[in-house]
Amino acid sequence: MRTDIPVLTAAQTRAAEQVIFDAGVPVINLMEKAGAAVAQAIRDHYPPTESLILCGPGNNGGDGYVVARLLHEAGWLVRVAASGAPKTEAARSACHRWKAPAETLSETHPAPLLIDALFGTGLTRALDSAIAEPFNRLAALASRCAAIDIPSGIGTDDGATYCEVPQFDLTVALGVFKPAHTNPLCGKVVLGDIGLVEIARQILKVEPKQ
Repeated sequence: MRTDIPVLTAAQTRAAEQVIFDAGVPVINLMEKAGAAVAQAIRDHYPPTESLILCGPGNNGGDGYVVARLLHEAGWLVRVAASGAPKTEAARSACHRWKAPAETLSETHPAPLLIDALFGTGLTRALDSAIAEPFNRLAALASRCAAIDIPSGIGTDDGATYCEVPQFDLTVALGVFKPAHTNPLCGKVVLGDIGLVEIARQILKVEPKQ
């Protein structure tokens, strides 16, 4: 991890993102930027590889749909498996832009590269067994594993492992680093720049010292 990049909690990260939204940037636009940063990081670290992207119902899953579309456009063989239907407007829009059908998480088959977009910043509990079991099974059968923002099952603010979490080779931190990224299960942590760094520095500067 680069030492010049701020480390923010989940609440601070949401506050930094809100500054962007308040400036008139739609959530889907920031999601597209995040997906592009992740897709580039994936392409920088792996040769074209058959990939399975696991998408959750929130905006982390939305990021996954964007990554799927961009990797597919780059000529990669990509499938998406979803734990459920998208629940946010931006995630639904990203899913619609992906256009291909999503497989069911419990019934999908593995791929050499697994990309985790189930849960991102803000997780504070163990994964439900209906998600944890196929997640870990598919990861065990993959040759490589990459995570979007934070591996699912690791706490954002304390780096705690709430349940069984596979070992990741690569984690693409979105915007800033979080305390979770000190967990060795994240593997190599790289920054996906989405324009939060300077905003984050201002947030840390004005917050009172604890």
